[in-house]
Amino acid sequence: MEGLNLSAWHTSAKDESKPKIDVEIKPKLVSFKLCPFVQKAVIALLQKQIDYDIEYIDLAAPPDWFLEISPFGKVPILIMGDDAIFESSAIIEFLEDNYPNKLHPADLIQRAHNRSWIEYSSPCLVDSFNLSIARDQESFEQTLKGLNERFDQLEAYIKHVPYFNGDNFSIVDASYAPLFHRLQSMEQLKPGMFDPDRHPKINQWKNQLQKEDSVRLSTVSNFNELYRELLWTRHGYISSFLDASEYQPVEAPSFY
Repeated sequence: MEGLNLSAWHTSAKDESKPKIDVEIKPKLVSFKLCPFVQKAVIALLQKQIDYDIEYIDLAAPPDWFLEISPFGKVPILIMGDDAIFESSAIIEFLEDNYPNKLHPADLIQRAHNRSWIEYSSPCLVDSFNLSIARDQESFEQTLKGLNERFDQLEAYIKHVPYFNGDNFSIVDASYAPLFHRLQSMEQLKPGMFDPDRHPKINQWKNQLQKEDSVRLSTVSNFNELYRELLWTRHGYISSFLDASEYQPVEAPSFY
């Protein structure tokens, strides 16, 4: 693969919107079709109108070349010429630094608050994962209780809608959209993932994000079908709401 052309890097005090990388290098995202962190990166790419390629791998049997460039053995990986960037937050910050259509607010204090709430989305995503693998109703409901308590804090902070910062889409929105997407998929099987009375601003925010082109186009077209297959494979409590006649018996639960 062609390496970065360092002579193309530049800075401009007058126009921060100009790209600082070789625009001839087309980013390539290495992905797993159901990874929420990949979806987060794809939303950022689409929002920033960056032309990119994507390659899907099987995380259950990753290729050797992927393991060589992914220290954690996780996706996403962003390949730029001969360089590979891992971790979705690092990828999005790289895109934000080097491409136009900024997603971070200009105000430094607000930007810091945004980064804090982006970090807050990670344990929420862990909760959604734990919902998908909870073995019984009690553990499922306990996990959902914990997620709702996290949402209590998020709801109290949100001052504006339709987006997290009000009128402007940000990286915070890209960070929570994959969470809402998966909860909505589970909601179709078992209502109660969202509490519009308890969290009205989150509910309005979630509904707005679902309308966004960058969110709708951030997953494969058969995401819902694949996600349900994944839930069945994980064989947790939520899978009991699927039609068992549509799936093969599961000998042992699998994350993938």
